[in-house]
Amino acid sequence: MTKSPPPTPKMDVKAMPYANIISLIHMNLPNIGYPITFTHVAGLFWALVFGWTSMGVMGSSFVTDLLAVVYPAWQSYRCDRDKTSPSQWLAYWTIYALFFVVEAGGIVTENLPFYYSIKLVILMWCMYPGSKNGAVIVYTGLAPVLAMLDIVMSEGGGRPRKISFSEAPVRKPSKEELKQPKMGKDDQVKQKEGKSSWRDHVKNK
Repeated sequence: MTKSPPPTPKMDVKAMPYANIISLIHMNLPNIGYPITFTHVAGLFWALVFGWTSMGVMGSSFVTDLLAVVYPAWQSYRCDRDKTSPSQWLAYWTIYALFFVVEAGGIVTENLPFYYSIKLVILMWCMYPGSKNGAVIVYTGLAPVLAMLDIVMSEGGGRPRKISFSEAPVRKPSKEELKQPKMGKDDQVKQKEGKSSWRDHVKNK
């Protein structure tokens, strides 16, 4: 008998980004005589978001960037607070920064239909928890490029060292300069005014 393939794991809707906010909306909905589940609220929420961003109307860029920043920033804070691995969010912010490079000049945003919806879908995929989310997959593809960048930025493999000002070489005075008497304040004023200084008097003597 042939073995049947393992069942495909179902996506946990409540594990999706912004599930807490959607759950808060769901809990505070008035009773309309029809059973409204969390899935209904989540579906309506994201339908409105993607409908708005796909039309490219005013505020599409703001809504996309707002949703792309708030949840990952919160998760990054939690990783730092709980001392857990921030690998997913380090990968996420790298991918998020690449979108700014792509958007430079506005050529892509103006000529590619549904750009903000596509961007939001990719970033939402990168936010989703798990070992096979978008952040892990895309970052793995970028790993060879980042490895080459590491070699270049590390100056051929050697780690650059920060040099303090105290380590800068200081010129030592010569023996002749040490033998000469120090210039007084009156001599300094005369030197600035272009008058003869004590050195001229010494030479004349």
